[in-house]
Amino acid sequence: MPAPCRIFSKKKGGRLALDEGVDLMLQALEGLKYLHTAPIPNVKLADGRYGRGTGLVHRDLKPANLFLHTVNGKPTVKIADLGLAKAFDQAGLSGLTMTGQIAGSPPFMPRQQVIDYLNTRPEVDVWAIAATFYNVLTGAFPRNFPPGKDIWLAILQSDPVPIRQRNPAIPPKLAAVIDRALVDKPTIGFSCIADFQREVQGAL
Repeated sequence: MPAPCRIFSKKKGGRLALDEGVDLMLQALEGLKYLHTAPIPNVKLADGRYGRGTGLVHRDLKPANLFLHTVNGKPTVKIADLGLAKAFDQAGLSGLTMTGQIAGSPPFMPRQQVIDYLNTRPEVDVWAIAATFYNVLTGAFPRNFPPGKDIWLAILQSDPVPIRQRNPAIPPKLAAVIDRALVDKPTIGFSCIADFQREVQGAL
């Protein structure tokens, strides 16, 4: 079986073709929807008991954590690296976090994840997968990170650049959905991955 490879490669010129990128990202959205609804057999709940939970928040989605496997001759996206993942029911608890640190990949993090890392909810993954979509289709990050500017301040003080400013070939309807998903002030544009997935599919 061939070894898996990352979906993004500099050999492709910094971004994927629209049709290829959209197909792969639709698969990633389906995988993230499963992750957000998967049964978790034994987690520490907010009241201190252990019990069955539902759903994980990944907290480090980015192109480097999406891998391609060949399944029945077709490239299939797999979400990798759940090292920072946390059960929804554990939000606010420190059991599976690096206490006192902000973990993740700054270009793919919304304001909410920087401000309150311990209490990150599923919508931070929606923002991150939209940022990944943006990066795959443009080769750029949603936000600008000027040289010499603190990266955390850039996240807190700047807004994402509309995606068609990076790649005018992206259809306006799809661009509008991605741009909405990357709103993170005062709240993230989509709170549910299923809603974002449905809007992307409707825009195609």
